[in-house]
Amino acid sequence: MSTEKYSEPQQSPQTSATATATLGETAPVRSPDETAGQHVVIEEVPRPKLLPPSVAGTAEKLAEVRAEGVTATWHTGVTITAMWSINEIRNAWIHVQNKGWRKIYNGRDGAFMALTGLAGQARQTKRSVTLREEADGMIYEIYLW
Repeated sequence: MSTEKYSEPQQSPQTSATATATLGETAPVRSPDETAGQHVVIEEVPRPKLLPPSVAGTAEKLAEVRAEGVTATWHTGVTITAMWSINEIRNAWIHVQNKGWRKIYNGRDGAFMALTGLAGQARQTKRSVTLREEADGMIYEIYLW
């Protein structure tokens, strides 16, 4: 039998977020093009041959919604090229090709985790997505087929 004693950790763990903590406000400062050499290249992934049916008259319906004063914008068939996050409460961003950085909705933990997971899957598989962006510049919905 060994009689070695183990010492206790010397550093105290970081304190966890409390209900009074504020949401993260930091934003990414570099574009994916600047960090291209730092990313892992993923080989082409097989895709399904059938896609979900598109909604007939989507452009007309979107025009009607905008005419009524709703400020949401749908981005269809876009690609997520990068993701960025920092050690702050619910603070993650996605880079949408030809559109720039967009913040992921941070109102609720469950919604934030689901959207971040979908964005990560879309980025890794290089599949196109449909996004709903509100007037505040955050992504509230992600549809990944």
